[in-house]
Amino acid sequence: MLRASLIAWLFVLTACPPPAPVRPHAVPPTTGALPQPPDAKPDALRVTWTRVGTAAEVPPPPPPGTFRLHMIDVGTGLAILVQGSDFAMLFDAGTNDRDEKPLRVAAYLAAALGPSGDDLCVENGADKPTTRRAIDHVVLSHPHLDHASALDLVIHCYDVAHVWDSGRINHTVFYRELLSTIAKAPAAYHTAASVPDNKSVTVKDLAITLPNWQRFSEGDEIRLGERASFTILHANAKQSGDPNENSIVLALVLGDKRILLVGDAESGPRKDPTYPLGDVEEFLVEQHAQDIRADILQVGHHGSITSSRREFLEAVQPSLALVSSGPKTYGGKTLPDREVLEELARVGATVLRTDERDGNCPISGRIGGDSGPGGCDTWVITIGP
Repeated sequence: MLRASLIAWLFVLTACPPPAPVRPHAVPPTTGALPQPPDAKPDALRVTWTRVGTAAEVPPPPPPGTFRLHMIDVGTGLAILVQGSDFAMLFDAGTNDRDEKPLRVAAYLAAALGPSGDDLCVENGADKPTTRRAIDHVVLSHPHLDHASALDLVIHCYDVAHVWDSGRINHTVFYRELLSTIAKAPAAYHTAASVPDNKSVTVKDLAITLPNWQRFSEGDEIRLGERASFTILHANAKQSGDPNENSIVLALVLGDKRILLVGDAESGPRKDPTYPLGDVEEFLVEQHAQDIRADILQVGHHGSITSSRREFLEAVQPSLALVSSGPKTYGGKTLPDREVLEELARVGATVLRTDERDGNCPISGRIGGDSGPGGCDTWVITIGP
């Protein structure tokens, strides 16, 4: 009887082998490329990437028909530069690290777009700019320091045509200074909030008038350049709750590739990725299931398990995932969370991270200086022939 039971049990194990374990993210090499799918058209664009640390490694502006995403290593924060031959867009630019300065972003933009502004906009020893260069769009996903600390310097240094902000007011000094800088610039200021008749807002006891204030809405599509645009999938200006809930979410189209930029959009409290969807991620899956499908995903909230629920990642199905994180903790946790990296591996995404060499950077002469955790693991993703 025992022998028969053992034979039956062995048969079950052979017929139904256990699933292979999902392995955590492995550090990618300095350069790489996504494989072309078998059904790709002959003229389909390719996705390649390279890691840069010095100004000499930053590629020149892309030629027509080619696009670039720069995930700038700002330590614990987020900054993504999007480039075409005929436009430039910056999505967030900030850090939570005390040793990281706004000049890290300005110096990187000088390397990628060309120097612009005055002597505040360049590293020590660099030539003072003799011209001002343009950035067509600056998007602040939501008003947290780790997404915005460098934006007032960027708007000071560059001729920015459009600034996009959720409209959620954060009564802090950095946000007051940012709006004050925007108010002095010629840029059109767009929010999801209703525009008051006097076009004025009070932040930390200071009334700021924004003469070029305009309102945007979910579903608005904005042309960036030739074969490039973004559509707003989430627009929320409510003044209650965590500003992460106000994150502007963009579906970006570059040629035949789709990119999803989510800021710190979340599903709720820290939970295992198998937990049900909530908050912004639930809204996106329910209201924009087709629109969130993307080749490249900026992973929400720096890879925290507040975001990237399994159901959300299965809806997006990214081939490439961008995680911008650093050494400063969020609620005692250093991000990204292992569970999120495992979920990204589970859906087959290659992961690029900015935190891989924090505290042990082998590069001397980093863009923006060698102090602080940033500047070592910036990734440049090229979409082109």
